Amino acid sequence: MTVLNASTRRPTTPAVPPLDWKVQARCRRPDVDAEDFFTTSKIGQERAHAACVQCPVITECLQSTRAVDEGTYRWGIGGGLDALQRRALELEELLGNRPNLEMARVLISPRWLYRLQRLRATCGSLDGMVRGLRRDGLLVDEVTVRVAVWWYGGDAPRIAWRTPGDNRSLRARLAGEHLDVATELRSLGARYADIAAYLGISGEMGKRAVTEIVRANARAEEAS
Repeated sequence: MTVLNASTRRPTTPAVPPLDWKVQARCRRPDVDAEDFFTTSKIGQERAHAACVQCPVITECLQSTRAVDEGTYRWGIGGGLDALQRRALELEELLGNRPNLEMARVLISPRWLYRLQRLRATCGSLDGMVRGLRRDGLLVDEVTVRVAVWWYGGDAPRIAWRTPGDNRSLRARLAGEHLDVATELRSLGARYADIAAYLGISGEMGKRAVTEIVRANARAEEAS
């Protein structure tokens, strides 16, 4: 069982999995439909995430899944994350942002899950969620909270998701707030689609917006 250190609120005794951790996987139980982990159906994916959030070996599964992705981000949900989320996590780590997976497990435990969900519904960004959890006494960072939100099936983009009164286009918001990180990731070899996944705006529109701001910035630097 995971134990929280009284002074830091960080897990100090992570559970030790058996030699074959897969025997404990929630997806192997007869009441879970394995096809949900490879469907494009929103309902099926929600069921898969619901199974993952209850899984005692979710961290081991995520580590194993990422080890076999080999840069291709295989289709389907593995370790509680879909292919785009695993792609975003790889770019997080490229920037030096490594999640504390044991703390992420704490956040989806019965003790903290409702609080996490409420913060997701009321805060406007990952930063806001982190500030709320730190007020509760948890030492968390944005990438750890992001993984926990993904695990329970929520959306956790890097771009703020609540912007009352902000009528700027997606391109303008990216250029104003995320140009530096997009440019840095591009310089590190990330594809435009990968950067869009990192920002949480994956899809053709997101890829196009990222491409436009990075290229426009490069042209401006060349002209200066």
